[in-house]
Amino acid sequence: MAIWNITEKKDELLEFVGEHLHDPKSNKDNLHWLASRVLIKHIYANHKIEILKDEFNKPSLKVDGENYHISITHSFEFAAIIISKSKIVAIDMERFDERIQRVKHKFTRDDEFVYLDENDESKMLTTIWSAKETLYKFYGKKELDFKLHLKIEAFVFQSRYQLVGWIRKENFNQKFDIQVEDLNGYVLTFIC
Repeated sequence: MAIWNITEKKDELLEFVGEHLHDPKSNKDNLHWLASRVLIKHIYANHKIEILKDEFNKPSLKVDGENYHISITHSFEFAAIIISKSKIVAIDMERFDERIQRVKHKFTRDDEFVYLDENDESKMLTTIWSAKETLYKFYGKKELDFKLHLKIEAFVFQSRYQLVGWIRKENFNQKFDIQVEDLNGYVLTFIC
């Protein structure tokens, strides 16, 4: 896993990306796209790197022809990736923002509302949203309703902890341990 604090301009990031990176969905005008590719290039310097997307737009990675699982996220001035050779991985990063209160009814279940701490409600809601984004990326087949198919069990907000999430949909019912880190105004959630 790696996180990039984007302070560079587009031209600087383009220089870092350099050669040996094939990505059919190239978006070299987007700083987040560039920063995530710089992270990959940094980890696999001097290797042939190929980023592929499946029919659901879920990315995968090939390094010198070998397959890897990858998940990519970005939020404001950050980009982050998580990579594994053997396991499906997922990552999300969100900035804490009081405006999440306006949309909480769209993604929060009744059984999640009951454990929210009014002193940390916005942070907890952002964490629930991020954890559900991580579950969504792990599942990777879209067609998930954040209220109906995804559930986050009660947790206590801390700087680093693990929470439990579920994906429940027709023939798919799986429990996940989701790692959570509070990063100075941001929450990072991941499954590895």
